[in-house]
Amino acid sequence: MAPGKIKGIVFDLDGTLIYSSIDFPKMKRHMIEILEANGVPQGLLTVKDLNVEIFEKAERAWDERGKPESERAGVRAQLEEAMNQGELEAIATVEQVEEATETVRKLKEMGYRLAILTRSHHAYAVEALKKIGAYEYFDLIIGRNEAPKPKPYAEAMEHTAELMGMRLDEVVLVGDHRLDMMSAASAGCLFVGVRTGRRGDESWGDQKPEALFDSISDIPAYLEEL
Repeated sequence: MAPGKIKGIVFDLDGTLIYSSIDFPKMKRHMIEILEANGVPQGLLTVKDLNVEIFEKAERAWDERGKPESERAGVRAQLEEAMNQGELEAIATVEQVEEATETVRKLKEMGYRLAILTRSHHAYAVEALKKIGAYEYFDLIIGRNEAPKPKPYAEAMEHTAELMGMRLDEVVLVGDHRLDMMSAASAGCLFVGVRTGRRGDESWGDQKPEALFDSISDIPAYLEEL
């Protein structure tokens, strides 16, 4: 068993374990076009918004206009397809964050159960992990729409820990972005940040995590100290 009380490690995917060239501006423009054609006011959404912000703004606009749930479901399906297409097109560009696969292998050998919690599509996560040679080390992969609510909501980590058969105080979330940190904070579990995201320290905004490392390879030693 892993040392200390931590038994499981939950990883974010993009920017934490892998890099890929997803064309996010193109994806978001497509999503915004779909939403503006379905009752969301023009100019409300921009490509600078995070996907979670796009969804939240759209839902609030629909609430204000009384858009029926039956109509919303069809639009959400179109948005899902737009995101899936953009992600799967980028599989060919996937490469590992430096030392990611070796670190994951080491953590598995140390006795930790490993999971992926991502806002990306499940199939994209699987193919990306296979490409960097890390798929075999993971016990669980939770993709977009496979948790009751996505990161940064508490339900994302609560659901993941439950499927891992662990309490929240037995798992740690590793990520490269403030949304990951917010998800851990909302669920009340330990968080470890890495500066490997495309935006580096800018990913964290005004508040950086207490445990923040330049490389994912620093994590095994940190967990041993716990």
